[in-house]
Amino acid sequence: MSIPYHKFGQITIAKVRNSDELKQLLIDPWLESETIIIKPNWVSTDPAHFIDSKTLRTILEALDSHIVVTESSTHVVNELLKEGMSFDVEDKEVNLKWIMDGGGWNWFIENPDWDWFKKGGYWDQIKKEDKAFLGRYGFTDLFKEFNVSYICVTDEVWSGRIADPTEVKRIVETHFKPVQINKLYSMIPKGLYDLRGSTFISLAKLKNFNTFTLKNLFGMIPDPWRPWWHGPENSMLAKSIVDINKIYHSLFNIYGICEALNNTAALHPEGKFEDMFKRKYNIIEGLGVVAFGRDLVSLDAILCNLAGFDFKGFNAYINRAEEEFGAYDREVLKESKLKVGNWFSP
Repeated sequence: MSIPYHKFGQITIAKVRNSDELKQLLIDPWLESETIIIKPNWVSTDPAHFIDSKTLRTILEALDSHIVVTESSTHVVNELLKEGMSFDVEDKEVNLKWIMDGGGWNWFIENPDWDWFKKGGYWDQIKKEDKAFLGRYGFTDLFKEFNVSYICVTDEVWSGRIADPTEVKRIVETHFKPVQINKLYSMIPKGLYDLRGSTFISLAKLKNFNTFTLKNLFGMIPDPWRPWWHGPENSMLAKSIVDINKIYHSLFNIYGICEALNNTAALHPEGKFEDMFKRKYNIIEGLGVVAFGRDLVSLDAILCNLAGFDFKGFNAYINRAEEEFGAYDREVLKESKLKVGNWFSP
């Protein structure tokens, strides 16, 4: 049986049933790299909001390289948010739920230094939670089975195991204009830097809000919570996303995959589930859709359009990324809408 798929320039959107079918489609020479680094979208552990072990297994079975998985500790902090881990701010005891109430978010924007968090024992706690997360959701066993190495960006950077920022800066600025947030040059784990030149997959999850493969690399910033990088009313978000992408695009062959393979969140006013932002949604099972390619700007633009999101506000990073990585084809947006149709719908 043939595999349904459509190509739009460098981007492919396909419906697959298993890893064998996915393997038949993932034929780019970049995917023959001796080592492939995968950055899964683990920003939240809300149901159908993160790359689960079943999906990651499908990707691993479709690749023949040694795999390194990398992520920061954001997902762990979000787990603790539900539990309400307490800490002191300005002589007042608060917990992580305070962030979502508004006041905490603004405090983090004004106070980006995490030294108090590290010294207060909270770093030790998120290390324990990270280990627990990997075990609870089946990743520990999966990594053993496939001989996968795991690099936690937060742990590496906070431990000082980083690449020489001067050398990172030199490499980046031979490819792109300088980043606008210079401290990002000091936030590259040496363990990843030593693998430069390898293929790096941004493995994003199609969700009930607008976040795709470029935005997924925002998760390579080590801060467990990123209000400062968002800025007031998200004024810094596009800049932060493009800057971290410029760094990783300079060091690796960046390949994007966005998946709706096993379970996908769909907003619904009376949905069974509720995410961290209090949005209700239902879960669609088994869409079996995956989109992939080298051109992350085009990939994200196509997905953004298919999902019905606009290119302003939160998605302004796509337009900003065009200035650095090249423009996407507006005609392809119309073509993909016609050909893909309701693949992403229940």
